[in-house]
Amino acid sequence: MSLPMSISLAEYHAMQAETMSEKQFQDVVIAAAERRGFLVYHTHDSRRSQAGYPDLHLVHTTRRRSLFRELKTMKGKTSKAQNIWLAALTNAGHDAGVWRPIHWFDKTIERELDQETTR
Repeated sequence: MSLPMSISLAEYHAMQAETMSEKQFQDVVIAAAERRGFLVYHTHDSRRSQAGYPDLHLVHTTRRRSLFRELKTMKGKTSKAQNIWLAALTNAGHDAGVWRPIHWFDKTIERELDQETTR
């Protein structure tokens, strides 16, 4: 009889991240942001919106923070239009980027949401 093989917490989180849908991921990110006092904007039907605009705009008035985030699954790729928007927002001085489920499990999202403004 062999003993069950164990995996590290990081390996377990990587497995969870791989199976998380974009909708599941979006739901946990929005809930975490709202618990921290962010206003959350998400275009529910992007078919009639400007192509490439990030999935979420998170605003915290007390901390004077504004985050633009594109949410992708672990295998999802950003489109050319999404890359243009993210680069334009970043070049204009905004905090813009891509979050993936692994960023939830490694606490990157939590750290970024809890960060104080640098202005």
